[in-house]
Formats: sequence, C-alpha cells, structure tokens
Amino acid sequence: MSDLAGSVVWLSVLASGLGFCLLLHQLGARATYVRDLLHIGTGVWVLGWPWWKGTIAPVLILGFALAVTVSLPVLARHSRFALLVVDSLASGDERWSGLVSYVAAYALLSCAGLWLGAFAAGAALLSLSLGDGIGGAVGRRFGRHHYRAPGGKEKSIEGSVVVALAAAAGIAIAGWRFGAHPGAAEVAGLAVVAAVAEALAPRGSDNVVVPAAVWGVARLFA
Repeated sequence: MSDLAGSVVWLSVLASGLGFCLLLHQLGARATYVRDLLHIGTGVWVLGWPWWKGTIAPVLILGFALAVTVSLPVLARHSRFALLVVDSLASGDERWSGLVSYVAAYALLSCAGLWLGAFAAGAALLSLSLGDGIGGAVGRRFGRHHYRAPGGKEKSIEGSVVVALAAAAGIAIAGWRFGAHPGAAEVAGLAVVAAVAEALAPRGSDNVVVPAAVWGVARLFA
C-alpha cells in the first residue's frame, strides 16, 4: 500500500472513530467515558507505524490532527458541529486542554518512533492509551480508596493498579509489534513508571508526563 493510500485509510479511521464517539455521547454516554474510549482507540495508530514507507505522510497527518484539535474550541463559536465535538469530549472535570496535550504527545512521540526507534515511543504511547484510558475508566467507576498527590487530581488505588496492568499490556504489545522482545522485568518496570507518573502528575499534565516518563526510561535502558 502506498503512503497516499495509507493516508486515506488512516484519515477514514480517524473520522469513523470520532463519529462513533459522537454517537455514543448523543446516546447518553458521559463525555469522560467517551474520552477514555478515544484514548484507547488511538493506540491503533501506533500499530500502523511499520506500514509507512516514508515519514512525510504520517507527519502531515499528525500535524493536521494537532492543528484541528487546537482550533476546535475557536471553531465551536461559529460551528454547531465543532461545538458538538467539543461538548462530547470535554465537559465537567475533563478539559479540552488535556486533549490538546494528548494529541501533542502523540505527534511528538510518533515522530520519535518513526525517526529514533519504534519500541520506546510505542511503549510510551500505548502505556498512555491503555493505561490512562482503561485505568481512568475503572478508577472512576470502581475506585473506593482515594488519594491525591500535591497539585494533582484525585486518584484511586484501584485505578492506579489497573493503569499499571494496562500499561504493561501496552508495553508488551509494543515489544511484539516492533520486535523488541522486552523481558518481564522490563515490562513490569516500565508499567510501574507509567502508573507512578500518572499518579503524581500535576493536574492536567498526565497526558504528557506519562508517555515522557516511559519513553525516557525505555530509551535510557535500551
């Protein structure tokens, strides 16, 4: 498949995923759970890195996604559709700035994965997608034992445990996809890094702090 055809496929996947999220919100799903689902689904992008023959097309897609994300709150003042997107993904305790930082982290670390080595960047992003997405949803729904780091959001022990487990799954998937074959100790160590970073991140910064921490440690011991 050429990069042009691949770009069409990925843009179609992006549009379909966003449409599904909007539909869920219209059917009554809370924005915070719709956002968790979007977090998880975005991880599919990482698995597609090996299919690119060059870097120009994926970088352009990343730049487009980031530009649209940054622009949507402004567009929402004039477009009902843009307002629907913003309301579906940012309401209550969820802020649009967090989604901007999420897309920015994906853009930066995808470039790192394409240019500097896929495993560390892939592990970092899948830790964010699966760990924060699944862990956040589980902690919000089933968390009973809560704590709060200075400057951070309230978390639950149950959610943090799931963050570590889901991050470990993401790291293992990255190892399989990119032929890195990390050992059990490396997977567990990086998963703990993800969970601790998520727990201690200042409010609104976990979408940057979690992948940056995992990527830095993975690169350090690569």
